[in-house]
Amino acid sequence: MSLPRTLTATRWSTLLGLAMVMLLSLPRYWFLHDTTRLTLLAILALAVVTALIGFWRLMATTERQRCPAAFRHLAGCLIGGMALMAIWHWFDVAADHWSVIVSQGAALGLLLHVVIRIWRRR
Repeated sequence: MSLPRTLTATRWSTLLGLAMVMLLSLPRYWFLHDTTRLTLLAILALAVVTALIGFWRLMATTERQRCPAAFRHLAGCLIGGMALMAIWHWFDVAADHWSVIVSQGAALGLLLHVVIRIWRRR
């Protein structure tokens, strides 16, 4: 069975980052009173968290040991993405609400995480 070999720490941390982006986007839609997107996002976040738990149980032990380093990298990228987005909105004339900056920064951080991890592998 080749499934455990394909479940890497990078893929798991990317899925964790997706869950974090979804959860950090919830306040944005809460403040906008957009209940449709809020409900859909909450349901999808629950599905992603369920997949994370299942993938963790299927992952090989060696890959599980690499997850803390991947998580630290993800956290650094998320913080960096939020900082970059805050700087961007600082210079932007139309300053947005903090929830928009956090959700956009988390998405940028996840993108940075994936790109940097792919470049490191090559």
